[in-house]
Amino acid sequence: MQKNPGDAIKKKLLAYNFTSSLSGNLVSPFLSLFIYELAGGSFLATSIGSQLPAAISAVMSFIWARLSDSTGKRKSFILMASLTGIVSSVALSFATNLQQVVIIQSLGAITGSAGGSAFSALLAEKFRNGRGEFLGKYNAMGVAGGFIGGLASGELYTLLGYRNLLRLYAALNIIPVALILSIDEEKTTNAKPHARVILHIPRVPRRFWRLYASRLLLTLPGAISGGVLGIYFLRYLGGSPEAWSTTVAITVLAGLSTIPYGKLADKLSTSEMFTMAGLGWTILYAGYYLAPNPLVFAFFFIIPVWPLFWIAYTKALMDISDETERATFYAFEGVLSTIYGSVIGILAGYLADATSPRTLFLLSSLSALSAAILVQKLLLPFSGQKRAKTNPLQWLMDSSILQPILKR
Repeated sequence: MQKNPGDAIKKKLLAYNFTSSLSGNLVSPFLSLFIYELAGGSFLATSIGSQLPAAISAVMSFIWARLSDSTGKRKSFILMASLTGIVSSVALSFATNLQQVVIIQSLGAITGSAGGSAFSALLAEKFRNGRGEFLGKYNAMGVAGGFIGGLASGELYTLLGYRNLLRLYAALNIIPVALILSIDEEKTTNAKPHARVILHIPRVPRRFWRLYASRLLLTLPGAISGGVLGIYFLRYLGGSPEAWSTTVAITVLAGLSTIPYGKLADKLSTSEMFTMAGLGWTILYAGYYLAPNPLVFAFFFIIPVWPLFWIAYTKALMDISDETERATFYAFEGVLSTIYGSVIGILAGYLADATSPRTLFLLSSLSALSAAILVQKLLLPFSGQKRAKTNPLQWLMDSSILQPILKR
């Protein structure tokens, strides 16, 4: 019996996510602290130093995505981004001030942004059936790798220092590069796109805009507070590097919830999934605000709300991408999201300097509650059927989510 070629590709992609997540979580828990210290303890400078390269990456990712769609290539763009990440990480390990960090990351963003949309398009093209379940398994491999990397990051940070940790990250990323190289090159159109074609905005299905407006509302809490979480834990609550890395590792492990969430996403509407995420983030950020010590903060940090949102949103995006140019569509979404996140992140950095990081948590909790209410109206076209107007709590009590529990 011949093996299905798709099974081999699936295994390689799962291994790719495992190794990429392992190496990434070695450095990610302490990246914001590294930039914060080079920025002289300014949240605003830290935000600017982080968001400027992100903005460059968003714009360039759109151009790379147009090239990927017009030529039909995916693999070469993913490799370009992976190799850029290796070089940039080594260069970053030698940075001695914020200006150097910004220059290195900005230059790296030019070609490092080539892979994101191409990889999303590759996944969507290879796996058209049972996407929710596959995404759950795919993310589970990332969780396993991220858990190991996150658990080791605190000890390695103390033992090696962050600069050597960046160099270790670069060395480990040779493995994902080799995995992508082993995948057979896809068929290409051999097209030579003109500048007008490269800058062309993809056809965006009308239903995307309601989904995207809901995404902006739900990710606003993270855009407000995401940049201060590790710094707050380590510098304001007095947590240790080992305690922070353990907290991050457990949070990554909680990402295994994407397996049941993936199955849930195939059964429930996007509106129901998003409302659950909004209510979860309301509780989570309120917990951050009230936390008196690192232990309580960590308890709330490990609540797996992001996987719930990520599965629902990614599945909805994949369904919409069936109607347009995939890589360009993903890049277009990425440009909008990055600009949004950059603006909010810089404003949040200014507010954190003017008041305190703790204030951001309260704002995030209130914005999450508002989002949970508003997405129900925005996502009626995704719900499968229109629901009677009611308040959010009554809607949750009447929904298929809680009925099995209430009937016991």
